[in-house]
Amino acid sequence: MKNIWEVWTSALSSDECDDIISRASSYPERDATVGFLEHNRVDKGLRESSVRWLSPKAEGGLVNRLMEFVLSSNRTNFGFDIVAPFQLQFTEYHGSKKGKYGWHHDVQLNGPAPYDRKLSVVVQLSDPESYEGGEFEFSTVQHPGAVFQPRGSLLIFPSFLQHRVLPVTKGIRHSLVTWIEGPKWR
Repeated sequence: MKNIWEVWTSALSSDECDDIISRASSYPERDATVGFLEHNRVDKGLRESSVRWLSPKAEGGLVNRLMEFVLSSNRTNFGFDIVAPFQLQFTEYHGSKKGKYGWHHDVQLNGPAPYDRKLSVVVQLSDPESYEGGEFEFSTVQHPGAVFQPRGSLLIFPSFLQHRVLPVTKGIRHSLVTWIEGPKWR
């Protein structure tokens, strides 16, 4: 790997961010969960946010837009055997609830599925002036910091990297998350 993560600053325009937020409102809101399959559960001590699951099929234009960045980044930095995203998660972190997501990674190694999450993609949909807190951090490598704060910025990283979102203390932070899957790790 050339880089352990890559940020595309302001990859999406403000209008594109507004459009994603608007379209997400048509999907049902749920409490965010942690874990996989039968171990999937609500754990507000670890994760306090709400999510909406967007349909990748219905949101094909958005998937294609994100994949432009993913394919370029994968070719330049990672070289993983990837296919596509099969889930799109719109997330809201509310300052009134101290919205956060503690240390976690996005993979289920040795899981029963015939695929693994290879790359995680996070899009910053909110203007950083509209909320406080909510910084994205990695546990063992340099944080993206201010380069990932502008609205429309897109962060791509290997799904096995441990990361977190610090509590939002004021306002609402919106993000879009997806995971690019591929054949099981070898």
